[in-house]
Amino acid sequence: MLVKKNLLRFDILLSALEQAMDAVVVIDDVSNVLFFNHRAESLWGFSRHEIIGRRLVLPGITLSDRDEGLHAEYVGKRRNVQIRRKDGQEIWVSLALSKIETTGKQYYMGTLNHAEIDEPAGEVYSIMKQSHFDPLTALPNRRYQYQHIDELLKSGKQQSIAIFFIDLVHFKDVNTTLGYAAGDAVLIKIARRFEEHLAKEAFISRSNSDSFVLVAADCDARRAVMLAEKIQALFRMPFDVSGFALDISASIGVSVYPEHGNDRDTLLRHANIATHSGRMPANGGHLFFSPDMNQVDQERQLLATALKSAIARKQLRLHYQPQIWLKDGRLYGVEALARWRDPILGDVSPAKFITLAEEIGEIEAIGRWSLREACRQMAEWRADAVPIPVVSVNLSPINFYNSNLPEFIAGLLKEYRLPAACLTVEITEGVMMNQRPETEKVICAVRDLGVGLSMDDFGTGYSSLSRLAHLPMTELKIDQSFMQDFQEGSKTKAIATTVVRIGQSLRQTVVAEGVETEMQKQQLQALQCNIAQGFLYSRALKAADLVAWVNGQW
Repeated sequence: MLVKKNLLRFDILLSALEQAMDAVVVIDDVSNVLFFNHRAESLWGFSRHEIIGRRLVLPGITLSDRDEGLHAEYVGKRRNVQIRRKDGQEIWVSLALSKIETTGKQYYMGTLNHAEIDEPAGEVYSIMKQSHFDPLTALPNRRYQYQHIDELLKSGKQQSIAIFFIDLVHFKDVNTTLGYAAGDAVLIKIARRFEEHLAKEAFISRSNSDSFVLVAADCDARRAVMLAEKIQALFRMPFDVSGFALDISASIGVSVYPEHGNDRDTLLRHANIATHSGRMPANGGHLFFSPDMNQVDQERQLLATALKSAIARKQLRLHYQPQIWLKDGRLYGVEALARWRDPILGDVSPAKFITLAEEIGEIEAIGRWSLREACRQMAEWRADAVPIPVVSVNLSPINFYNSNLPEFIAGLLKEYRLPAACLTVEITEGVMMNQRPETEKVICAVRDLGVGLSMDDFGTGYSSLSRLAHLPMTELKIDQSFMQDFQEGSKTKAIATTVVRIGQSLRQTVVAEGVETEMQKQQLQALQCNIAQGFLYSRALKAADLVAWVNGQW
């Protein structure tokens, strides 16, 4: 009989909450929604089946004990606060908050209605919002992330906690090519995608400019694998930004409490180390932390320090790979390629140190050094009557975002008394994606000097043909990857053929990289490709060895 009475009281209470004129929300101590009445559905724009079990942030809730002052400002009082609806709109509401403690647990019930006010009186909430939420994505920020992890560890209720450190692969390329507004748009889309698909399973936060951290409670290693795979799946669909369908990938490092650490800093550091481990695939993936990664991380730090020192002390060198006219075998020019031999580390592959230079912000310095060294060497060859017509130098997109690049190149040509026609600057397709007028002005100003402009690795990125026709390029380079399956009927040969035809239509010289066999050479000749470069002719050589090679050929 007592059970029936209790059930009846419960039904009456539930019915009263459901029919209340205000929006009523009940959440637990980690912000999981337990109750959401029909008025709350109207207010937030979520249906209850979408929100029950998901985390919903209410002002003043799920903050650490250090923020008791904020709790005091809300519990038992009515305040005007701002919430974000499902459609992203932020609205002001009047919130009354009650704290419920029962059977050793605590819950919060919020009643909310629209606040008709001209000047919102949510000062306390504004302070909390600014200090705990990322202003761009509206996700919890690093401070809130730290507090959340500390609370989970302090509660002692969690047998396992998984930390997912998510780093966006080559995200800087989006900023440098499409601009920061486009980069911000991508970050917002990623945040919304995370919220839509992961909010029920993890606390989602933005850690810094291009990384996010997810924290999953009661998540052991087996479940963490499934969640990591789910995160990866969210990146398989492109992000539509500025007219481009961008394929963004992510590297996901995972650490699990207590196996990989017992405190917040250790768990985050280990997840971060896993994210940047050399074992991580170049196009992203997920890896769990292992103790031997500490050594790998230390080695990476040592390599970064050594690279900065090598750049400062001008210890990099240029090697030069010949480029040959396919119609008659004459020397067209050479491409300057950076090389690094460290006194302790030995030869470091360009793939490793160029990528590292991009990560640590040294790539522009390498580009400028390469220009100066190539011009110096070209002047020396001309003085010695070595018949090398032109030298090509690779530059990063970053170099073209510096408005004084044309002035710098003009200064080098004057200093070394070189005709502009003996220098070609190679740019990647990333520059093509940049639609900022300032970048186009820099490109055009470089060409106005009389310097050649080569589009490197054409066909591997997002190039717009209309942009290609609009910019003053003089040369297209077929990426060496297309030579790996260069057979009749293959897709790679079809693409290479298209690149040649585009170059011919635009009256641009076409250079094929990675030519290694006589058959590839003959097929390129049949396509009327202009220039070949690769091991069939020579590897990249030191300056002195190149002179000997040239003298031996002609």
